[in-house]
Amino acid sequence: MTAPKVSVIVTAHNYGKYLDQAVRSVLTQTYTDFEVVVVDDGSTDYTAEVLRGLEGHPQVRVVQLAGVGLAAAANRGIAASRGEYVVRLDADDYFDENILLVEAHVLDTRPQTHMVFPDYYRVDPHGGILEHVRLPKVHDEVTLLDRSPLAAGAMFRRSCFDALGGYDERLRYQEDYDFWVRFVDRFNVYNVNLPLLYYRQHDRNMSRNFEGRMDARRRVKERFVETKGVRGSRSVMAVVPAMANVRNGAKLPLLPVGGRPLLAWTLEEALQVKGLDRVVVSTEDPEVAEVARQLGADVPFLRPRELARSSVSVEEVVRHALARLDELEGYRPDLVTILYVVSPLRRAAHITEAIDTHLLYEADTVLSVCQDLSYHWRRGREGLEPVGYQKRLLREEKETIFKENGAVYVTSASLIRNGGFPGPRVSYIEMAPQESFRIESEFDLWVAEQLIARGRAG
Repeated sequence: MTAPKVSVIVTAHNYGKYLDQAVRSVLTQTYTDFEVVVVDDGSTDYTAEVLRGLEGHPQVRVVQLAGVGLAAAANRGIAASRGEYVVRLDADDYFDENILLVEAHVLDTRPQTHMVFPDYYRVDPHGGILEHVRLPKVHDEVTLLDRSPLAAGAMFRRSCFDALGGYDERLRYQEDYDFWVRFVDRFNVYNVNLPLLYYRQHDRNMSRNFEGRMDARRRVKERFVETKGVRGSRSVMAVVPAMANVRNGAKLPLLPVGGRPLLAWTLEEALQVKGLDRVVVSTEDPEVAEVARQLGADVPFLRPRELARSSVSVEEVVRHALARLDELEGYRPDLVTILYVVSPLRRAAHITEAIDTHLLYEADTVLSVCQDLSYHWRRGREGLEPVGYQKRLLREEKETIFKENGAVYVTSASLIRNGGFPGPRVSYIEMAPQESFRIESEFDLWVAEQLIARGRAG
């Protein structure tokens, strides 16, 4: 039997109510040289009933597994496939009728392209369109490949998959991001700005588990950086601005929070980061400097009083620190990590991830962000006018917007020295809202105490 050109791998676990639509969206393609491999990973709903309805179809085969997880299920499905090109489809999503025709044509006519992926529609549980997600054109509109496409709908050459060893089955989440990071390191990708996939958003989406996704993504970056041997290739210094302005009767860095000076929360985490050569505190105050030294930080100089005003930018503070260290020690780091003391819930893992992201993508700057679901307004001619939207949307309909949370910055030291911060190539790490918390008022201080107490209680 002649092998098909394209293999479509449909992974399913208890998505019986969506599975038939997913498979039918493949069987009704305008392109016909394909096979469908449905991987049922231990479903206990009526998935088996749906699969019985597909028995005997010449283009459909079923692989039965016993709950091995998404990465392993995808690997088993691809191992059972015969096509030169492979494309995945999750059982709760479905294809446009032309996706195989368009993507196979790209790979057929562009031999130096190894993966092609489309735009997509984000739809509600019933298939109602929420948003057309347009992805920037690779290389033409975006060169910083820090955003992976959806695993579903991305067609790639089977030979590339085999060369990479498939999906990492140790990962419960973000196996597609891990695959993307390894893929773009070795192969070329291309995207078509046509919405050829319907991505269903509902309560059971694995992608909605924020903490699991972020932890997995951090581990993917860390392992890749270590595997590539780039950690240690750049000298990295942390600068902790610690101006001694008074809040609630105490100098801000020494303000008691959770039974410790506020400064301690930042320094304890920073000193655990293996990617940092040193942690330097910049302060004008001898008392703050002494506490910082006791906590394990370097304080090789005191900041001039003229740089200890709220009107002075952090770039000026860090530029001064770089100049003084060069003058005193001849020390010139490649990268600078900026850590504000008012972000006590930022963890060592966030700092490590920001450094790894900079090394991985060779960005100019990496900054920490959190999602912003608010509606924003500005003064207009006839009163307030909305910023960034034309009509009010439901929460699940809104485009993902990020806001800078001020917890972590990693940037090239040369950008600080030359006044170019943050530069054009800006990447990010995403943090949860509670991790992004900043102390800006007395009420914030009370909230921070509650969050810290809750964290200690587990």
